Amino acid sequence: MITTQMQRWGILGTGMIARKFAEELNLSHPESLASVGSRRVESAQSFAEDFNIPGFGAYEEVLQDTSVEAVYIALPNGMHHEWSIKAMKAGKHVLCEKPIAANIREAQEMFAVAEETKRTLIEAFMYRTHPVIENIIDQVRNGEIGKVRLMRANFSFARDVDPNDARYRPDQAGGSLMDVGCYCVNFCRAITGQPPSDATAMAHIHSTGVDDYAAGVIKFGENTLATFTCGMTVKNDWSTFIAGTEGQIRIDNPWFPDGKYTISRPQGEKQMEYKTELGPYSREAFAFLDAVSGAKPPWISPEDTLGNMETLDLLRQKAGINFPK
Repeated sequence: MITTQMQRWGILGTGMIARKFAEELNLSHPESLASVGSRRVESAQSFAEDFNIPGFGAYEEVLQDTSVEAVYIALPNGMHHEWSIKAMKAGKHVLCEKPIAANIREAQEMFAVAEETKRTLIEAFMYRTHPVIENIIDQVRNGEIGKVRLMRANFSFARDVDPNDARYRPDQAGGSLMDVGCYCVNFCRAITGQPPSDATAMAHIHSTGVDDYAAGVIKFGENTLATFTCGMTVKNDWSTFIAGTEGQIRIDNPWFPDGKYTISRPQGEKQMEYKTELGPYSREAFAFLDAVSGAKPPWISPEDTLGNMETLDLLRQKAGINFPK
């Protein structure tokens, strides 16, 4: 059992990701789960019974819970802006699921409120807290494979279409670019450490009005190109490549990494391994604790989040996707 003091968490939402977050915290710090809220009291109570915490049929009740120090926003994209702001104004720190908002305007407003209320607001790209991802970024920036010229990232899944799934609702900023393409964009931006100089995308529009799969190209400066694919109705290989003038890095699954990756250079291959016993959501909770306490900077800075959101807006615009402005 890890004994580091953890914040008391309130969770907004009872979906798959909310449950994974609660399950991992319950294993290491069961006392850190304070309460959960849902629009449906039945859903909240069912979730709450599994973790022996109070369940509320209204999000406001979680924010009114004086034992809650931090709120995990696991709601549809279109609700992130409203409830992150309400949580911060209620005095809570906020870990908000990716993408942080429906558009850049909303994201800017959210960080303005974070500054005003002196609360911590971080976008929940949990994969960035894994030591293997941190090491890959360091290796590339330290010139291990020379100058980066090409990157290729993929993140798709195939799941039955559920009309009640917010991923298929344009008014909730759904679609594959926002759901999983945001990871690919974030990874490529993290590797280069700079904003894109240009970006474009093409998408297949599902009958529900959102993009259910898409492909894009992002240019960084004059010499670096990144390609990516993403989808919700198609499954592909998640292997991701970074190719430089002196070698290549390959990681088979950067989004849920096992800690391994390969560096290939003319001299041969080198297998790298950076293991961690913590699950992705436990790591994220610890990283959030460090950020709130000032022990370490946020693993995703406000500038990083805003830059990613700006790129997603541009990609959706270029692909002809309707989204909340």
